[in-house]
Amino acid sequence: MPSKRDSTAASSREAPETDKPSDPSSALHGHATRPAPAPRSSRGASVIPAPRKAEVHRLVAAPRPLPTREQVAARAYEIWMNGGCIPGRDAENWLQAELELLAGC
Repeated sequence: MPSKRDSTAASSREAPETDKPSDPSSALHGHATRPAPAPRSSRGASVIPAPRKAEVHRLVAAPRPLPTREQVAARAYEIWMNGGCIPGRDAENWLQAELELLAGC
């Protein structure tokens, strides 16, 4: 008497019937049906990927050179002249000139 184990092993060894086409029209042409192709994405902005956050920070423009002593002195003199030539404000005029030149004003 065959054991239960032998009967399940024999049934698992049988090949499934895959020779039959599921679509009758494919049998006429002699090939199996193909799955539908995946939809294509649009060709807009998705073609060029956006830069990653790390790449954005690397795109820093070259720093401007610091203003020279002569440039700061000339701007401080302009500030002193425009301010009414008030004596005793040399340090304030110098600092304002440095800040303006560093900011690019």
